[in-house]
Amino acid sequence: MKIILSLLSVYLFVQSSSIVLAEDVDLSGSWSSEYQLGSTEEFLTANIQQVGSNLLGSFTVKSSSGDEYSGVILGTVDGDRVTANFISARDSGNDKDPLLTVTLIDSRIVDKNTLKGTYNVQDSDLNAIVNQPFQATRK
Repeated sequence: MKIILSLLSVYLFVQSSSIVLAEDVDLSGSWSSEYQLGSTEEFLTANIQQVGSNLLGSFTVKSSSGDEYSGVILGTVDGDRVTANFISARDSGNDKDPLLTVTLIDSRIVDKNTLKGTYNVQDSDLNAIVNQPFQATRK
């Protein structure tokens, strides 16, 4: 019984330490991430401002195919969890309406300079990419 209580105490201490770390982290600043989007590798740079639990920012993406696009970031921080929407509009070519893309991220604060999670992409042409892993690091 004492061993179980000791293990439970250690577990609770570790869990509370990570929650305190997450609440003390300000995500404001420049972040970068490299990831696969389908068969294309993309390089994202984001500038984020955190006000309370809210995130607001902008991002630029350069792809291995030579395309570049940018947009806005809207998100929230809740403990060690970070959720955000990356919204962009870019030229779809052929004199069509712009291609609107929303990328939803769900991540955890690993430490003050690292986020890990998954992203889901949906665009206005109804193309979707779901549950892809990513890691972002503070620059």
